[in-house]
Amino acid sequence: MKPNFALLQRLSLAIFLTLLCQWAIAQRTITGLVTDANTGEPLIGANVLIVGTSSGTITDFDGTYSLTLTADARELTFSYTGYQSQTIALGSSNVLDVVLAAGEYLEEVVVVGYGTVTKKDKTGAVNAVTSDEFNKGAIVSVDNLIAGKVAGVQVVSNSGEPGAQNSIRIRGGTSINAGNEPLYVIDGVPIDNSAHNPGGFSSGRNPLNALNPSDIEEFTVLKDASATAIYGSRGANGVIIITTKKGKAGDAGKISYDGWLSLAQPIAVPDLLSTEEFITAAKANALASKLKLIDTTGNVSTDWYDQVIQNAMGQSHNLSFTGGAGGLGYRFSLGYLDQDGIVKTSSTQRTSFAFNLNHKLLNDKLKVDVNIKAAQTKDRFNPGVIGSAMAFAPTQPIYDEGNEWGGYWEWDDDLGVKNPVAQLNLVQDYGQSVRSIGNIQFDYSLPWIEGLSAKLNLGYDLSKGDRKRFQPSFLRQQYANNGEIRLENYSRNSGILETYLNYLKEFGSSRLDFTAGYSYQDFISEFPAFRAWDLNSNLLGFNNPAPANEFSTTNSVLQNRLISFFGRANYSLLDRYLFTVTVRRDGSSRFGPENRWGTFPSAAIGWRILEEGFMEGAKGIFSDLKLRVGYGITGNQEIGDYRYLRTYTFGDAFVQYQFGNEFITTLRPNGVDPNLKWEETASYNIGLDYGFLNGRINGSIEYYYKKTDDLLFEVTVPAGSNLTNVILTNIGSVQNTGVEFLINATAVSGPSFTWDLGFNAAYNRNEILQLDQFDDPNFIGYPTGGIAGAVGNNIQILRVGFPVQSFFVYEQLYDEDGNPQIDGVDYNEDGLKNLLDRYVDQNDDGLINNFDKRPFNKPAPDLILGLTSTMYIGNLDLSFTVRGAVGNYVYNNVASTTGYYNRLNELTPNNMTASVLESNFKAPQYFSDYYIEDGSFARLDNLTLGYTINASKKFNLRLYATGQNLLLLTKYTGLDPEIGNISNSNSSPRFGIDDNIYPRARAFLFGVNINL
Repeated sequence: MKPNFALLQRLSLAIFLTLLCQWAIAQRTITGLVTDANTGEPLIGANVLIVGTSSGTITDFDGTYSLTLTADARELTFSYTGYQSQTIALGSSNVLDVVLAAGEYLEEVVVVGYGTVTKKDKTGAVNAVTSDEFNKGAIVSVDNLIAGKVAGVQVVSNSGEPGAQNSIRIRGGTSINAGNEPLYVIDGVPIDNSAHNPGGFSSGRNPLNALNPSDIEEFTVLKDASATAIYGSRGANGVIIITTKKGKAGDAGKISYDGWLSLAQPIAVPDLLSTEEFITAAKANALASKLKLIDTTGNVSTDWYDQVIQNAMGQSHNLSFTGGAGGLGYRFSLGYLDQDGIVKTSSTQRTSFAFNLNHKLLNDKLKVDVNIKAAQTKDRFNPGVIGSAMAFAPTQPIYDEGNEWGGYWEWDDDLGVKNPVAQLNLVQDYGQSVRSIGNIQFDYSLPWIEGLSAKLNLGYDLSKGDRKRFQPSFLRQQYANNGEIRLENYSRNSGILETYLNYLKEFGSSRLDFTAGYSYQDFISEFPAFRAWDLNSNLLGFNNPAPANEFSTTNSVLQNRLISFFGRANYSLLDRYLFTVTVRRDGSSRFGPENRWGTFPSAAIGWRILEEGFMEGAKGIFSDLKLRVGYGITGNQEIGDYRYLRTYTFGDAFVQYQFGNEFITTLRPNGVDPNLKWEETASYNIGLDYGFLNGRINGSIEYYYKKTDDLLFEVTVPAGSNLTNVILTNIGSVQNTGVEFLINATAVSGPSFTWDLGFNAAYNRNEILQLDQFDDPNFIGYPTGGIAGAVGNNIQILRVGFPVQSFFVYEQLYDEDGNPQIDGVDYNEDGLKNLLDRYVDQNDDGLINNFDKRPFNKPAPDLILGLTSTMYIGNLDLSFTVRGAVGNYVYNNVASTTGYYNRLNELTPNNMTASVLESNFKAPQYFSDYYIEDGSFARLDNLTLGYTINASKKFNLRLYATGQNLLLLTKYTGLDPEIGNISNSNSSPRFGIDDNIYPRARAFLFGVNINL
């Protein structure tokens, strides 16, 4: 049979035409115009994106676009900064015009105390940071998520230990002894963030470690009194509201996984004398009796610091399930973190769980929200190891087999520096804690009055933990005790009941939002402790303290209660004039009956200038322009419990009375001021919110002034006048003045490239206005800031007219070559050192004493800075955060205690920092301004590169790599200029003193996000 070529030609032509038509349809081009809903003006640079892809375009100068569609294109998303996005299904038409409504940025809701407010209506200094903006990386404590993100908020880690507590200051410190940490409110539950018990033997690190960073949705920072006065006596230091992630009704089920592996390395090591340099210095400066103690042959060389430092591994895994059905939304998550420290044996582990359930009932009139968060944290500690590693002579070996100290080489002198490797391997020091925070909230819209709703919040914060330390009898530092076991437990429990009414109503051109309620919160804590020494056996460690000859036990139970009434009214007139008034009446059991109640009011006004008729022509330039003015009074009650009552302390073996042949242990009364009352901080704030290009550029400028009166401060009193020489009382005042600047900008906005930038700067100046009751002109001030070197040494001063904790030092004299002057020291007729050739005689009286010391710089920075950048290039994302500070100074206590040649002639010949080669100090110069160094810095906090694979609408995969603490620029000669409160104490803070802190690490991590 012959082939039918004519038929084949017809079939081929039909197939070709069909394919051509399909190709034409698949490649069709759609065009259109994107305009503003209010003005009808075209929007230039609006994004047009094919849903589910990275393909798209932007509108031109006429607001028009042209986009070639892919074969599977079904929907287009139209977006523009400052406008509400729209997703529109494609039809058969090749022309699609879109109208976008403005106001997406200004209509965003901000969480405030006991409610929410839109950005356009807020009158206080309030900043929100969402999860998309958080810092990336191996973050253990949730407060590090916002470091460098909010103007006026300083987040400083107190140590490089994994999970170490941070010090947070919002607009400077308002107190001296009563604490400067902000109040944290987690999903409506105000929490106790205290880390330490009365005995000072901490059972854990940072209490905020109980929160998993992967569970956090948003931070809202309330900075001025008009925003914080709703929290009354706890609002003086600012408020941080933490909102966790939640499921939403009607959402499709989603499973998410986030995990990373990390490697951390020391970013710097102390500059100590090498073995050769140490031997040379010893031969030139050590006494013969000390020189013979060390091996000067050079046959032994031990880098002790290297022996205790390691590269540390870490891992984190987080799994969450989110979804909803009907009026029900839910989210459940599990998390695990394991992070080693760069000092050997130190580590932290956390296992966490979070659950949220929200449900709408009774035709959506009743909303129920349940939140439960819980975590178990396990820590291992190694206190004192860093200091020993820096001091131990590099000429000595690590081990001495067969000796009585467990085979480790040790000095014969009982009080000499101890072998740091022995401390690492022989001391067992563990802590663990369990914390759960949760609540159930009811929100019922009352049917008989439109706009009126009743709310009930029942919450709890429960935590307990313990710490165990075992030091065997063959550990060198336990020679006198013959071994020691310390066991401590703690429990902190609080419950809260809050009920309030909210009324929201619009009256023509007016809108009223009124809230009034009642709050009751109770706190109870217990701290039992046990100590055993003179051990008969080391076999069981701290698991069985029975084989000990000496025991002691203590127990402390603390309780306080806070009862409050509060109210707030927000009033908007013509959507242009804004008024906010709040008041809170607090009653605290921490104060006596006469001073138990305090009232904390605030008022603020806002003027949306852009809505005025005379600004009509400026709307093409501005998208937001609002002036805010606020005033308020807040309080501070963080002084501990029972301080207004006469309390007693149990005596010990060293404080007994003898009656005949019997020794009686007594109770010692403590000093007391029964008239203690609140600290009160009056705050003024003026702010200007601005926006350009429909919110594409936005930010704020703020000026504030805060003055705190009736400071709760521990002052000296005549011995015996109050059974003590120090009491806590209300005395003095302190002020803070500052300016803040914030700008956020979308520098580039396109379908395949978006670049968001943020910058903030904050200036703050702190000054003590009064510290005594008599305004004595000869009153020098109160010493503070204890330093290593000798008991009772203080390097800072609290002095009227100067910033809090100003350094108080002698002015060092220098020779013509710029070297510190050390020669010519002799003795006066009283046999005391004459230091006139070393320091400046400030009052020209021929003597060098405390009257020649001067306040010289301070630890708080003049300026704190933050810069953030996020770029999306197709499926790639690149982000970084840079933080900096200017004008902060550091006392280099490491150098002052290790930078003099007489270290060789102490109890044991000790190593020194290399600074001694420049200063040539023979004896310690603890109070010389030589050791006050400029701590200004710029730090590349994190840098993250990610790539996202969108396999489908229901599945995406993101791979990322992050570097943390990658770069540090500073003139400071120590390890790190960013020094937090190394005492971890509010009553005796030690900011700006570099004292052998645990070094910070540089970390690299690789992670993956999976969404199903």
